[in-house]
Amino acid sequence: MLFMTSISLIIPAYNEAKRLPLALNSLADFFAGAQLNLQEVIIVDDGSSDETVAVASSFSEHLPIKVLRLDANYGKGYAVKRGVEAAVGELIIMYDADGATLPTSLTPLIEASADCPIVIGSRVLSKQVQISFWRRLVGFIFHLLCFPLIPGIKDASCGAKVFRYGVAQAIFKETRLKRFAFDIEVLWLARQKGYEIKELPVAWQERPGSKVKVGRDAPEMFLAILGLYFRALLVKIKL
Repeated sequence: MLFMTSISLIIPAYNEAKRLPLALNSLADFFAGAQLNLQEVIIVDDGSSDETVAVASSFSEHLPIKVLRLDANYGKGYAVKRGVEAAVGELIIMYDADGATLPTSLTPLIEASADCPIVIGSRVLSKQVQISFWRRLVGFIFHLLCFPLIPGIKDASCGAKVFRYGVAQAIFKETRLKRFAFDIEVLWLARQKGYEIKELPVAWQERPGSKVKVGRDAPEMFLAILGLYFRALLVKIKL
């Protein structure tokens, strides 16, 4: 039954001392009233230089917090991978440190995981989204670049994703991208392995303080996506 299924919730965090309290307070309120078995909240500190670890640890009375500290800033993709490796729950949930996806939206994702091994949140499918025009435009362009890799997926980069334990372990042991486009890689690998992916709308509110700067990070994003296309080509050649 759903309320008996153990859940590991993974939050990658890099210098998130200011934004993390909003997310953790919202999660604490949500899980306090939800009939769900939240076994652990794994905060993966990706080499932060601020008080992220102290802030995360201060919520231990309200959530089953486990802090995993990395010795340097490797990137969000690597942080999530380390969190997946450490997780023990039957369901593994990826969740962003800014809490942009409202926790109440996790319920339908978790429920859908009973029939589907991977369930991802989608802002594109949702009518409950507060997002700037600029961020929407950048997301649309990014989607166009990635669509041939993961056709049919409308929002690969939404921070809320639910995996069954074995599926997550099988996928993340093969991931290579440590920073940008790791979401695309994860879903591309899932398709390569034949896993079904279900996409559901989520309530989402843009938060200030994003670590991604398009002008600075666009070249690295492009190279990461280009590398995925090269890997996809190699797969086809081998076939």
